[in-house]
Amino acid sequence: MKSKRTGPKRRLKWRNPRKKEKHKQIIDLNEAIRRLEGEKQDIKVQLQKYMKYQKYLEDVLSYNEEYQDPNDIMSRHSTLDANNKELQERKKWLEEEVEAQRTALQKKRKSKEDEILEFTNQLSKLQDFLEETHKATVQAQDEIETNVEHKCNTTKTIGQIKMATQNLYDRCMEVSRSHKKGVKLEQANDVLYQLAFIGDCLSDYMYIVEKDRERQRAARLAAQTTGP
Repeated sequence: MKSKRTGPKRRLKWRNPRKKEKHKQIIDLNEAIRRLEGEKQDIKVQLQKYMKYQKYLEDVLSYNEEYQDPNDIMSRHSTLDANNKELQERKKWLEEEVEAQRTALQKKRKSKEDEILEFTNQLSKLQDFLEETHKATVQAQDEIETNVEHKCNTTKTIGQIKMATQNLYDRCMEVSRSHKKGVKLEQANDVLYQLAFIGDCLSDYMYIVEKDRERQRAARLAAQTTGP
């Protein structure tokens, strides 16, 4: 009796794990079905795109006799895509080259601007030096002209003095004829000699005048003494 009671229980325990396993398999299969349905939907969307693309290719073939097969269009597209990539790379290289040239040009321009600024400063200094030199030249020229004028005036004065000295010397020589015989030509033309001779003549003249005054005073005094 005891074994009969425990038999169904053992069969129930044996069935429950299999039921759970079957249930898990059903869940996994349902999940796989949903995943496959999603993939199917994605493939369907992609297929619709490809169908549109296929129709586009067929339309191109129908309107363009240059292409006989879709592969020709694909090949042409690949060629154009490769050319486009090459052009993009070429464009990128040219842009980098232009940027490098622009940077170099800016550096060169900055260098030239600094050089021009330096030359401008040097030119300004030279201009100032030229102005100072011009002022100094004008001042020196004025001084030279002043010295020349002064020299001319001095020369003129000396000439007048020589003429006056010569005239006095000639008159003194006329008075002192005895002295004239012993005078050499170079002495007669020497101003210092002439002035010395004129001084001697003036001294003699003053001596004669003084003696004449003394004689006149003595005569007046004698006349007063012998008066009535």
